[in-house]
Amino acid sequence: MRVLLVLADDPDVDDGGLRRAVEAALASADHDIDVIDLHEGDFHPAMTTAGRRAYHSGKPLVEPDTAGFGPRVSSAEALIFVYRATWTGMPPRLKGFVDRTFVPGVGFHLRDGKLHRGLIGVRRLVAIAIHERSRSDVLRSRDYGRRILLRTMRLIVNRRCRRRYVALYDTRPERAAAARRRFAAKLDRVLVGL
Repeated sequence: MRVLLVLADDPDVDDGGLRRAVEAALASADHDIDVIDLHEGDFHPAMTTAGRRAYHSGKPLVEPDTAGFGPRVSSAEALIFVYRATWTGMPPRLKGFVDRTFVPGVGFHLRDGKLHRGLIGVRRLVAIAIHERSRSDVLRSRDYGRRILLRTMRLIVNRRCRRRYVALYDTRPERAAAARRRFAAKLDRVLVGL
């Protein structure tokens, strides 16, 4: 399966080897992996004025830091997002990636005022998040990262797309060991069984 792995977690923050674990699980299942690391290169999360003007044009990916993302997203059969959640959900880099990459002509098409799916080849969506808060706190704040990546994106991918959310909550050191073991086991099951 052609997997596009979008890494939005900061590599300078200790993630307990999350990146390596995700890449190892995907490699062990013989998936063809394409990695976009939003902390490498010159990616900027904010849409520029030129990008906003081009949004509804025939060629919306005019900015050099996003121009190559469209073909990579369009050729994927699975999209996997890895991020450390902020208070409101997704980190700014991931939100910027979604806003600036899944544009008309890539993520969807507008015909006669109706939205048509643009990523019908995508049959798997996986969001992998690390939350510093407890699960109940995250649910109370409505977990916008999960809502955008799994609920909203279901409108632009294949109708039969399977969606999974793997999260590690409450990463305080005194609670982390057992939670990390459960998280790692679930992560392996989800990624190997894509």
